[in-house]
Amino acid sequence: MTSPSTALIHSVERTISLQRLFRPGDTLVVAISGGADSTALLDLLARLPGYNLNLIVAHLNHCLRGAEADADQEFCRGMAARYNVHFEVRRVDVKSMASDNGMNLEDAGRRARIQFLDEIRTEFGAAAVVLAHHADDQAETVLMRLLRGSGMTGLSGMAFRNGRGYVRPLLEISRADIEQYLRDLGLEWRNDASNSDMVYLRNRIRHQLLPLLEEYNPAIRSCLAATASVLGGDEELLVELTEAAFAVACRVEDDGIVCAVAQLRTLNSALRRRVLRHAFRQLTGSLEGVSQRHIDALCDMLDSDRPNSRLSLPQAVTAVREYDLIVLKSTVGEDQGTGFELLITEQGCYRLPSGGTITVDLTTAASFPADSGSVCFDLATTPFPWLVRTFRPGDRIRPFGMSGTKKVKDIFIDRKIPASARRRIPLLFCAHDLIWIAGVCASESTRVVTPAATVVRVSWIG
Repeated sequence: MTSPSTALIHSVERTISLQRLFRPGDTLVVAISGGADSTALLDLLARLPGYNLNLIVAHLNHCLRGAEADADQEFCRGMAARYNVHFEVRRVDVKSMASDNGMNLEDAGRRARIQFLDEIRTEFGAAAVVLAHHADDQAETVLMRLLRGSGMTGLSGMAFRNGRGYVRPLLEISRADIEQYLRDLGLEWRNDASNSDMVYLRNRIRHQLLPLLEEYNPAIRSCLAATASVLGGDEELLVELTEAAFAVACRVEDDGIVCAVAQLRTLNSALRRRVLRHAFRQLTGSLEGVSQRHIDALCDMLDSDRPNSRLSLPQAVTAVREYDLIVLKSTVGEDQGTGFELLITEQGCYRLPSGGTITVDLTTAASFPADSGSVCFDLATTPFPWLVRTFRPGDRIRPFGMSGTKKVKDIFIDRKIPASARRRIPLLFCAHDLIWIAGVCASESTRVVTPAATVVRVSWIG
């Protein structure tokens, strides 16, 4: 007859295999607190038949409970010695970290743990970080997210494997089965008094809400975990659809994520929101700080008749609507300068501070201006020196073939040139007259009327 402890080992082994969490012989960082869950996790990993894993035990002392926390640390050190595995420990004053960075204790602790575990994983080249979250944790997580308001992504709970390479082999095992496993093997564990502190929402859900719900459904914990599993499967499918739609509607460029308005408008509204969230995550690496309100604002920008608009988003991201495009870009370290000025006094090649070059060469064949990357001037009517600078409000030009002037801004609008690109386009002046908007519009000053004139060709490469 199979013992309960052997059955649990086989159950965990099946999860590891089905979810492809890691392979035999892998190096794993095992996050240990000393509680029942992580104590059982380390023992189970050490007992997995045929795996022969290289385990690195990692413990973070949050320095929140004084001597009790120090005792937890030493307990974990003793566990590592008992299983003859390497032990890594770090002490972080989480309370001070929270105060210094304007975070609550839970958030500060989570960030400290992630940074610690990521660094250990990198140092040892580990295949994964193994966490001890179990089915009861999953049920609590689903309820917590439901109370705070969440979509399918949140209600699918914790994944067996996340994008950081963290894995959870106990996610289908109940807390009761874990504690029974420890009792069967005579293993001790530490009880964290903070797990009973009703200040924390998770503890109130664990000790108050879930027992109440069990009066309506005694199997509520397993039902919530099963629901999370079903939603998680649906989420995987939606992620595939989102990535496919993103590939069609958006592209990643050096300046940010560029999304085609027309393509996004054809998408189902739910898929459109997912694509916008995916675009933000692609740019920043996370959705931290992003709420439904921000995504709704992006959708409003998308549906608006206004061709140009701007929206500030979390993590120093700006969304800019530029006619048929929406551009998401990071403003961290962005140059907020006021443009540039450059004097051209003779023939030659001039490198522009904004990038690109302007080249001035003698030519014998004056061409008709075609608003391209080059234009010709008669030096008799447009003598050196010339000034090259960026656009300023109020700039005007007399377009080729016209008797009056026109605002440069209106020309940019007519040509549907994005606002973000306008300050990169060089404007060429002779004295106070604007004679060329590079690559956009030539002035009447480009008309060459004297056959024997000294003509130069001016070219811009952006």
